[in-house]
Amino acid sequence: MTKTPEGTHAGKVVSVAGDQLTTTCGQGKQHCHTVAKDAKVTCDGKAAKTADLKAGTDVHVTCHKDDKSIATSVDSGKHIPATGHKA
Repeated sequence: MTKTPEGTHAGKVVSVAGDQLTTTCGQGKQHCHTVAKDAKVTCDGKAAKTADLKAGTDVHVTCHKDDKSIATSVDSGKHIPATGHKA
């Protein structure tokens, strides 16, 4: 399992609806985040929009330090290590 800095987690995109991002983590739990209006979203190292995130894509989500339900940064793409899901 890849260790991520505190306040971040690695996972896979389940769905995106407006500013709502749902992901799963390596333990298979779902996490729902509101993507902040000023969040930095990247895909394969290039600037992107929340709507560009596709289901099944590996992501690193960085959460607001005071509110873990708000994503301040979402990094996605082929360079993100795949998360191991338990069977």
